[in-house]
Amino acid sequence: MKLILIRHGESAHNRGYKVASDENNLTATGVAQAIKLGEILKDHKINAIYCSPKPRCIQTLDEILRVRDDDMPIHLTSLVNHKKKKENYEDLKDRVELFLDDLRHDHEPDEVILVISHLTTIEMISYLQTDNKRRLENGQMVEVELKENSEVKISAEV
Repeated sequence: MKLILIRHGESAHNRGYKVASDENNLTATGVAQAIKLGEILKDHKINAIYCSPKPRCIQTLDEILRVRDDDMPIHLTSLVNHKKKKENYEDLKDRVELFLDDLRHDHEPDEVILVISHLTTIEMISYLQTDNKRRLENGQMVEVELKENSEVKISAEV
C-alpha cells in the first residue's frame, strides 16, 4: 500500500503567532502550499484520504480537493492528530501504530492512501517504519510504500 504523507500548509502558529489551537488557520503562504500540493496530486490515483480534524489540515485538504473531481472516502481521524502536550511519545507511538494497523486491515495492498497530518505524527510514522524520523516542512509531502510486514520504502519527496 502506498501512503502519501502530507504536512499541512504553514499556519499562524508556524509563523510565530500566539493563537488557540482551533484558530490556528493557514496563512496565505500555507494556502499557496496547499494549492501547489493539489496541482501535484491532481492526477494521482487516491483511494482514500485520512485527515487530522484540525482546521489547518482540513484547509489543506480543501485546497487539494479543489482540483479533483473523483469520489473517494474522506476520514477525519484523531489518530493522525498532532501530539498533545499531555501525550508522551509512547502514547503517540501507540496511536500511530493503531492507525497503521487499521490501514492494513481496511485497505488493499494496491491502494493509495493520502494522509494529511502534523510534523510529529509524520515523524512517528517514519520512525516506526524506518528507524529514521522524516522531517517535513509545512506543505511538503513524501510517498512511502507500506508493506504488510510493517516495512516501508521511501519512494519520493516533494
